[in-house]
Amino acid sequence: MLYEWAEKQKYAKEKSLIFWWQSKKDPRPNIGDFVAYDLVNRIVAMKGKMITDKQDHSQKLVSVGSVLHFANTNDTIWGTGLNKKMDDKVNKFASLDVRAVRGPLTRKYLMDRGIDVPEIYGDPAILLPYFYPKALMEKADKQDYIVINHMNDDMSKYNGHEDKLVTPMQYPGSFIEAIVNSKLVISSSLHGVIIAEAYGVPAIFFDSQSGESMFKYEDYFQGTGRQDIPRVTTIEEGLAMNVPTPPDFTDIAKKLYAAFPFDLWGA
Repeated sequence: MLYEWAEKQKYAKEKSLIFWWQSKKDPRPNIGDFVAYDLVNRIVAMKGKMITDKQDHSQKLVSVGSVLHFANTNDTIWGTGLNKKMDDKVNKFASLDVRAVRGPLTRKYLMDRGIDVPEIYGDPAILLPYFYPKALMEKADKQDYIVINHMNDDMSKYNGHEDKLVTPMQYPGSFIEAIVNSKLVISSSLHGVIIAEAYGVPAIFFDSQSGESMFKYEDYFQGTGRQDIPRVTTIEEGLAMNVPTPPDFTDIAKKLYAAFPFDLWGA
């Protein structure tokens, strides 16, 4: 009981220092949001630090996800994107310490508000292969394809493909393992696409009408130097598509890692 209490206290403290979204209704982690905790935790550990070693506890770090609207004035932004579904009035910050953003669309939005934003783009999930090595998870036999749903999807859209379905509601290790052992990913989850591409697996955006705005997909793709988004409205259409090989993210990953605010931890 004492251990559980101590863990909850540590968890609450971490959440005040770095932001990650979590459903109040579903206790399972959503991959695209949980990575904001898992990845930052691993990155600061590279410098021998813990999240709770952050020097200034009055502001927080906002990173992975379309979570810009959770930022407060003077918070630090690293790889975050604007959520176009939200009314603009929810973005109440007056100034921000921006180190990188997901893409040029988010950068333009902030610049138009008078906030300085470096031209450093990329979703931090691109860095996952450096912390979860593909070589350790690959198997000899790979599936021809997997499909990844969005957490808000109508699951009837996946009828006939249930045996290929991979939920985003899980921890990074098992999710990544499913991706690296597939030849193709068809995903309505943005981070299903991003993580697949980070590991060199061709990925298609499945437009499942989940209610998500195309803005975040366009922001991510433009941030990686691309205008065209491989996009389908049925899984069958995706299976018939000739999907381009993902780009080499090495330079983007290096710039994104170099832009991480290690100084907030005195590192």
